[in-house]
Amino acid sequence: MGAAMAAALGAVGGNPDLGLEVLQDIGEKDLTEAKRLYAGGKIKSDPAPPGSPSLFIDVLVKTGDHTGRAVIAWKHDLVMELERDGQPTFVNDASHLQEMAAAITADDLREIWDFATRVDLSRLDIIRQAMVLNERIAREGLTGSYGLEVGRSIAEACYMTDPNFDRSACSLSDYCAAWTSAAADARMAGASFPVMSNSGSGNQGITATVCITAAADYLESSEEALLRAQTLSHLVAIHVKKSYGRLSPLCGATGAAVGASAGVVMLLGGELNQVIAAVQNMFGTLTGMICDGAKLGCALKVSVSIYAAVQAALVAMRGKEIAATDGGIESDVEETIRNMERISKEGMTSMDDLLLNIMLNKQGDC
Repeated sequence: MGAAMAAALGAVGGNPDLGLEVLQDIGEKDLTEAKRLYAGGKIKSDPAPPGSPSLFIDVLVKTGDHTGRAVIAWKHDLVMELERDGQPTFVNDASHLQEMAAAITADDLREIWDFATRVDLSRLDIIRQAMVLNERIAREGLTGSYGLEVGRSIAEACYMTDPNFDRSACSLSDYCAAWTSAAADARMAGASFPVMSNSGSGNQGITATVCITAAADYLESSEEALLRAQTLSHLVAIHVKKSYGRLSPLCGATGAAVGASAGVVMLLGGELNQVIAAVQNMFGTLTGMICDGAKLGCALKVSVSIYAAVQAALVAMRGKEIAATDGGIESDVEETIRNMERISKEGMTSMDDLLLNIMLNKQGDC
């Protein structure tokens, strides 16, 4: 239902000039018309054919006299082909993709750590922007009624009262989970707030950003410490997500939470070896949480991931980490990450197909 409704909304009110915010201007009239299209059986969706990229959308639109086709692949906003009445009008040369991916990724955690601890703060405007955008939607999620209200339920349990969200009765884990989950609550319930993404995902951006903002507030960290921890969190999340693949059967919030755990270690005064321990602890904890589509329940997965991230950081700060003899953990953290890549790309391929089949064959009311 979700893919078909997204297509319907794009057809009746989407604005391609807005890029990834294509549905920003959707109103109630558009929503009513999209529901009518969906209910009338005008839109059909099927799994991509075998061998397609992990991110692949092939749309065919038919009118009375003409057809139009568009293909998106590899990235959420990368148009690969356009056709009118079966004739190509645009074909994209994607040979630059590998070079682009290599340009924005690091070789290992040490390189990421070195960058995050040394980068000139004047170069981190995008990090500042991410903090502003993602904190704004988190605050909205804590003050409004959105989705499952995961963030608000955590906040109320530890007496974080509006409007100041007093943290005195909260643990670090509760405080980070409340803020981060609230942002996911609001986003998944359709709040009209822009979000800074990470690796193409808004919830991953929220997970990598809001947890660190909340932790820095709780720990009363300096602005420099906050910015460097945010940088570390986002870059580790990208490094991990590179191994998962842009779209994966594994929940992306778990990968972003690996970055968040690294950032929390930095805020706690940890060094690289403790960051590595936290990353190992995270892989030994959350690996295997599946992605079963974007929905309100994602906020619960975000909360679980944040609780694990903070706990993994606290354990690492005590000099403890999961042993290399256990499960998919290796003595070299980069080998651990490669094991996670194998689990995602080799071990869970059939899981991806099964979940897509389940979701695309669901029937329900909008």
